[in-house]
Amino acid sequence: MRRYTFEYSAELSRRGIVYRPVAHVYLQSKDGTWYLFYPYVDSGADSSLFPKADASLLKLNLYEGEYNPIMGLGKVLMPAYVHNVKMRIGETVFDLEVAFADSDEVPRILGRRGVFEHFKITFDEANLHTTFD
Repeated sequence: MRRYTFEYSAELSRRGIVYRPVAHVYLQSKDGTWYLFYPYVDSGADSSLFPKADASLLKLNLYEGEYNPIMGLGKVLMPAYVHNVKMRIGETVFDLEVAFADSDEVPRILGRRGVFEHFKITFDEANLHTTFD
């Protein structure tokens, strides 16, 4: 297996600059085209979540997916629909169930289920990078 290292993303917040772990992942559309995304790597998230517009880009009918509302912070339910897609991280390709929110006001989240079992993932806060081994 190969090693993939991704630098944290510097983002402005109310408290100044924060650094967040992101990965470079590709999702395959229904027509076979691969699209690059930069989701947050979230070890506290069970599932991967992407916004509604990404489903459209991947040529998925959002509402044809399995309805599965996502419980977010504050225990707020967000309507979401799960679709099976192919994901690629580096040269590793695998099938993944991705929840697409019925909103574009959500960040892209790379959750544990379906992803973390393919890699040993290390969050290196001191050096601001995440490694997938």
